[in-house]
Amino acid sequence: MTAIITHEAVREAALDAGRALGIPEPVTEAYVRLLRPCLHLCPYEELPEELRKEARPAARVGGPARLPDGVDVPGYVPHVLTIDCAAIPAGVLDIAFPADGHVVVLAEITDQDHGWVLHVPAGTGTVERSVAERDALALVDPFPLYAVPGVTTPKHVDSSEVPEAAAYAEGNAERAGLLDELFEKMESLVSVRWGCDVQLGGWSPAWHDPLEDRGEVLLVSIPEGTVSGGDCITYVSGTPEEIAECRYDDIAFSVEC
Repeated sequence: MTAIITHEAVREAALDAGRALGIPEPVTEAYVRLLRPCLHLCPYEELPEELRKEARPAARVGGPARLPDGVDVPGYVPHVLTIDCAAIPAGVLDIAFPADGHVVVLAEITDQDHGWVLHVPAGTGTVERSVAERDALALVDPFPLYAVPGVTTPKHVDSSEVPEAAAYAEGNAERAGLLDELFEKMESLVSVRWGCDVQLGGWSPAWHDPLEDRGEVLLVSIPEGTVSGGDCITYVSGTPEEIAECRYDDIAFSVEC
């Protein structure tokens, strides 16, 4: 079974790949600096072996939402995901995330670009939200997800935007091709089978209209297939400041199918 992917392991393998391609090490290091950490939230059966013995659920999918009394979220909006903040490993992510309580995500995850994210601090009284007829996910038996540290690359790198790479490849198609090979190698290094599950932080997996291009960072991406079957992915994002300050009222939702 695939082992946990660490930043240092990816860095060393990328440096080896760069040397094999004849790319100067400072150029490879510039590509390595693009890497961002994430947490993959996956079912138990997908966990790498070394995490199984002491695995603790970090989130749950489906089932009724538990919300503070009086929270005004339409009852038909599905409860998609509840994250146990205390079960999220500290010091892994490069985005701010609450240290305690729960983060609850309610959203349409097919073709709707709106939803709600709520942080429920530890000790806050909650009630189980009554099930509305249109909230099909509330009737799904909830199941746990477990956290696996990971590493992500952007979906595309323009070498002209990486100064070291731009200087190396300027006017030289062969060198530009070598940089493409290096980036493809880095993509393969961070690829894991649980990488298709829920992702917390890191580069967004979006192919079209990457949210980073509009100055946002990923809070969480939720594949429809992990929740209820289907091919859409919901991206929940905001500015680094909004996420750091838990200003989830301003959070953005986008769907890619």
